[in-house]
Amino acid sequence: MIWKFAVILGIFLLVVLVSGCIGEDTGTPGGTTPQPQCGLPKKMINGICCNDDNNNYVCDNDEPGCPASCDDSNTCTNDTCSSATNFKCVHSSISPCCGNGVCDPSEDLNNLCPQDCQVISMTDFQYAGTPDYIDGNTFVFIHTTASESVYRTFFLNMTAPPDNTMENIRYTFKCNSTQYPALDSIDAVPDNLTEEDYLLKINRLNTTNYVVFTFFFMERNPAYRLDILQMDANEKASFHFKIMKAQPQKRDDLSCLIKFYFMKPRKIVYKWLKLSYI
Repeated sequence: MIWKFAVILGIFLLVVLVSGCIGEDTGTPGGTTPQPQCGLPKKMINGICCNDDNNNYVCDNDEPGCPASCDDSNTCTNDTCSSATNFKCVHSSISPCCGNGVCDPSEDLNNLCPQDCQVISMTDFQYAGTPDYIDGNTFVFIHTTASESVYRTFFLNMTAPPDNTMENIRYTFKCNSTQYPALDSIDAVPDNLTEEDYLLKINRLNTTNYVVFTFFFMERNPAYRLDILQMDANEKASFHFKIMKAQPQKRDDLSCLIKFYFMKPRKIVYKWLKLSYI
């Protein structure tokens, strides 16, 4: 009887031992759960298949990044984004830059950016009369006997700004000709003007082929002047450029560059005048 009990106990212990080794019917030793596999190039990170291009074991979708564009539509800023900016858009100012509302010295002196440095309002040249016709921006005059030895008068208007007084306004001019030597006022006056040059007397220039007469006309206390020592806020004046062709029967084209020098505040403004004799 005792031996039967021993056999039954041995069979029971054997069953318990075998079942513990096999475990659940998972097809794996010890009953462990199989790990899912990720198709390359993805890898398993925290139980998720994802891309990890920089191999830092952080899913790329979870890493910080820059937006597709940092453009702020402002031409006066550099728009950047990188790890150095903590992946945030940074807009750094560009200076000098025309359009930023700041009158930079280099823009002001050479009139490179009137929208930022509008010291004075100035029109283009107009003809005091009726030209035979206008070709683009060129005044054209057809020669006739009646038109010989007459002055052609051109003018432009200028207005001082509402919050600024203009001081010591002078000018120079140079007219290039297709037929004759250039008409150059700087032949008589140096181009490197200084604060001490109070008068720039180039009101009359005579050559064999042309006579040029220039002056300012002040609206306040109307009078002809060779210079303007001061324009008060909102004050108006006009600049006149009179020219006579000494040999009117000959064809010629003139391209004149007039430079206006404003000493206080310091600025140079360029204006073109083009005319043709046919």
